[in-house]
Parts: sequence; structure tokens; C-alpha cells
Amino acid sequence: MRLPQQTLETKKVPHILILGSGYVTITAARGLQKAIRRKEVEVTVISRENFHCFHGFVGEMITGRVSPGSIVSPVRRIIGAAYLYVANIEHIDMEAQQITVSRLNDGSRTDLRYDHLLIALGSADNLEIYPGLKEHGFCLKTYEECFRVKNHILKMFEQAGTTNDPEERKALLTFVIAGGGYAGTEIAGEMSDFARLLTSKEYPHIRREECRVILVCKTATILPELRSGKGAAGYGNGHPTLVNYASGHSLKLGVEVKLDTSVTLATAGTVQLSNGEVISTRTIINAVGTKAQAVIECLNLEKDPKGRIVVNKDMTVKGWSNVWAGGDCAALPHPKGDYCPSVGIFALKGGAHFAKNVLRKIRSKPLKEFSYVGIGQGVSIGRRTAVVELSGVRIRGLLAWILWRVLLVYYFPTWDRRLRLLADWIIWPFVGRDIVQLTAGNEDNRELKTYRFEAGQEILEAIRNTRFEHLLVQGKVEVVSAGIVAHTFAEGDYLLLDAGLPESTSLRAKGEVRTLAVKKEFLPLLHKQSMKKNLRKVGAVSELQG
Repeated sequence: MRLPQQTLETKKVPHILILGSGYVTITAARGLQKAIRRKEVEVTVISRENFHCFHGFVGEMITGRVSPGSIVSPVRRIIGAAYLYVANIEHIDMEAQQITVSRLNDGSRTDLRYDHLLIALGSADNLEIYPGLKEHGFCLKTYEECFRVKNHILKMFEQAGTTNDPEERKALLTFVIAGGGYAGTEIAGEMSDFARLLTSKEYPHIRREECRVILVCKTATILPELRSGKGAAGYGNGHPTLVNYASGHSLKLGVEVKLDTSVTLATAGTVQLSNGEVISTRTIINAVGTKAQAVIECLNLEKDPKGRIVVNKDMTVKGWSNVWAGGDCAALPHPKGDYCPSVGIFALKGGAHFAKNVLRKIRSKPLKEFSYVGIGQGVSIGRRTAVVELSGVRIRGLLAWILWRVLLVYYFPTWDRRLRLLADWIIWPFVGRDIVQLTAGNEDNRELKTYRFEAGQEILEAIRNTRFEHLLVQGKVEVVSAGIVAHTFAEGDYLLLDAGLPESTSLRAKGEVRTLAVKKEFLPLLHKQSMKKNLRKVGAVSELQG
């Protein structure tokens, strides 16, 4: 099959490039279908994946209510007659009207020309929002991360059932969610209810009281988007009664809500909060903090304080008549002032508006301003309960939950996945939740992993009895024996735990420490002289202890 830019030379029709496969792309591609079939335009969608993840049901996928495959749809079925190019976006040259992309398998680069460009790349997780997130946290932006969270939760329950150490068991069964917005509140509610179901049926040797679900919210209430301001729908001055109801329901489910608090540090075994509290846990799920994609940061365009591309009311990028932007990566003016919120419905409506406007541009007709103000907002808060606002009407409880699911299914991009969702919802009450722990690329068996530790933290238990040895890449680690610092490991040293450390010896981080965990079977291939030096050091510590 020839690429669109090759056919462009013979057909002489405008070529539209769409970057990304998110919500904007769904309605943009569909709105251009008739024009594509009439040979009026050619459309190419560039995406790193050949699937679209519907984030409205991530909470249910993580907790086994729906199967992982039910929330992803094939992009090819969504975009219809448009051409899909699966590749990485390397560079955007708006002067030359050209995009440089690279194939995923070999990195081979190709230049694709365009007449009109739609930037709809969404946003990325801000892994620098607090130290340790990159090494020890889980994010929810990508399907791969959500899939990892699902399997990790089940792994924690499995490991808790095989340990006799009460402190370790407590840490394994403690789940911290950072961010009290829509995503964090939903995950916390679903997680708490999931723990109830798991401990009553699948893991009877674990009591529900042992499981902690902690929601950390930096504002005075959860769901700040719903409580104050015009909200996603643009109606009224917020909905505090819905927020109060959601708060009470979360407490009933057993969620521990920590308000006016934020996560300040994550390590291999702890989470530190802004109030000074330190929580032992093996699970930190981050639902706060995003930033612009790297390729967008490099563009010399006007951006708002959040790094989003500032666009005109007709969705064209300021200063460019043939470059458009929508979704999370664009600061689109709201018809009632300020900017549109970063929620799926506005992205869907934005894609549809782009399709109409770009055709008007090609047909030399005047462009129209984006006029959608919103229809409502809502969130599922666990155990068949939700809070919903539709055109100013407030609904809560089971009715809200049913209504919200109907709306989400209505906007689901493909019929086959809608049927799969319905099948999952019908089946699971009879057969139970999906508790199969799958592995994404065998996460626990990666050749290299990174760990981060805080000053003064005891790190021995976090790294002992694993299939890894640790290379110290930042900071220093003290070997403490009988209360005395017997030795200090420095950057470049291996912490060889199987080389004879006495049982009473501990390893303590001196300042911020980062280690690179290397699988033991690969160790003989790496830095043999360094390892021999470390063996002598460990031997000296053993003699001192003796």
C-alpha cells in the first residue's frame, strides 16, 4: 500500500496529518470520512500504538470488573478510511510542513509532508512532581501503566499471603493514591471495594482490616473540580453537596482520606507526606501532575503556564493558519471564559469541530468558533455508586452510577468493545472478578531496575533475598555493625549481599541514594575488578564483626 504523500502527487488533494490516537482523533477522523471517500482530502493518523485506551473504565479494569482487553479499541477500526502510520514522532517542522517519524522496530526515519496538521498528542506524566515517583510509583496515563497497576495489586495480595512478618504484610497491603481528583477518587473507591471482595472470597486468610487504601489530596476536599468553579459543564458555581456525598461514601468504603496533604517523597518501601507522616507501603499510584509531551515542549509556539499550546477559538494555533491543536495538549478558549477543561468530552467535541473547520478552510469558507460548553461531569466512587451533574441537575447513588456508565458506553469508540464491556458486566457478578495476575514483559525479571532511598533509610530489607545485586550509582551507603559504622560504600561499588554480611549488620543510606539493580546471572559480565574489591570490603566487615 502506497503512503498518502506518494498518492498526493497524483491526486493533488490536501493531505491532513493527525498526531496522536486519543479522543480528539476519534471524532476528527470520523468527521472526515465522507471527504476521504470523495477523494476531497487524504488523512494520515500517526500514533505510537495501534490501539486507543478508553480511560473512563480504567478503575474497573484495574480491579477486575472488566477484562484488560475490553477498554482498548483498534485504531484502524476507529479511523476508517484514514491511513494509520504506527511510529514515533521525532520532529515537527512547521516551516517546511513536514513531520519526521521513526519506525518502532528499527528506528528507520521517514519524512511526511502535510497541508494541514492537527496536534492531538495529549499530555505526559510529570515524573518530577516529587522525588522517587519515576523509580517507585505507578502512573495512569498509558494503558501499559494501568495494566502494570492491575497486576501489581494482585501480586501484593499474593505476597502478603506468603509472609509471616507483620510489618512486611502491613506494607504489602497498604495502597497509597496520590491525587484527590476524578481519577484518584475513583481508583481509591474501586480499590477499597475490591479489597473487600478479595478478602471475603479469594483471600480468606487476609482480613479486610489489614488492607489500607489511602487517598492523599492536596486540597481541602476531594474532587476539587466538582466542588468549586464552573466545572466541566460550565454550569453554576460548583457542586459541594455532591462532593460531600462522595467524601462520606469513600469513608464508608474504608478509604483513608488525607486532605490538605501531598506526597513529597517515594522510596522503595515508604511514602513521605507533606505533614511529615511516613507510610510503609509497596504501592504508590500517582493520579496528579502532568506535563506537555517532549515533542510539544520543543515547538516554538505560544503556550500557557501548563505547557499547553495556545489556540484560537477556531482551534487554529496562533500564528498558523494550517496548524491546529486539541485535547490535553491545547489551551482551547471556553465559550464562557478561561480554557476548556482537560476531560474526554471536550476532546471529543474538539475533534468533531476540527473536522468541520478544516473542511471549511479547504473549501474557502469562514471558520467557526468552538461553542461547546459541556453537558455534565461525574465520577464513579466505588460499590455501584457515583456522583453526576448533568446540565446543573445533581444525581447521586446507584442511579447516578447507571447513568454515568450509559454515557461512557455511548462515547466508547467501537461496537465490538461495547459488547465486550456488557459481557464482562453481566458475567462477573456470577463468576467473580478477574484475579489473574498477568505479566507485562515479565516486570519482575527485567535485567535492570532502579531504586531510590532517602537519607537515613534502612535499605537492607528492601534489597535482600532478591534475584538482583545493587550497583550504587548515587550517594553513599554505610555498613552499620553493632551500632558502629564499619564501612561506607561509595558510587561505583556493588552491594553484594550474598558475600557474607552478618545477620546483625544493616545498610543505611547516607544522603539520597540511588542504586541500579542488576540480575545476578549478568553480574560476572560486569566490572569484575570492582566486584573483587567489594568482596574484600565485605570480608573485612565480617572479620570486624567476628
